[in-house]
Amino acid sequence: MPDYLKLPLRFQHCFENKKLPACTLLDSVYRNLHLIITTVPGENKTDEHYGSSFWESDYDIHLNNDVRKELIINSLKQQITRYEKRITDVALDVNVRLASAFVNNIEVQKKKIEIVVKGKTRRNMEPFTFQTGFFISPYTLD
Repeated sequence: MPDYLKLPLRFQHCFENKKLPACTLLDSVYRNLHLIITTVPGENKTDEHYGSSFWESDYDIHLNNDVRKELIINSLKQQITRYEKRITDVALDVNVRLASAFVNNIEVQKKKIEIVVKGKTRRNMEPFTFQTGFFISPYTLD
């Protein structure tokens, strides 16, 4: 089974003549999906297109949940197709909802994005599921 470099890269291992830490194919795919989702286009200095364009509407309070969900799905489909070629049969499930978050020990209501990516690895058609969730701005007070 081939090894994939574990991110973030820690180059002190090279200076100590040690092998760089490695991870499995699935771990590598999971890490790349996480980076695709959490990176704003233009943030990656080597490829200005890498990342998810839905962050451009992070503060748009006029977007309803269904429109925001479609923006996220469309952005992620495009980016996964372009930047994660090790997987196939990708299906996305996105949920946008109001949820409680604690900021400085104060409970506030914020929009929460929940993303599930399902698919298969191209190498051996092994099924996988990647799941993540995060709050977006601005604070939503009801």
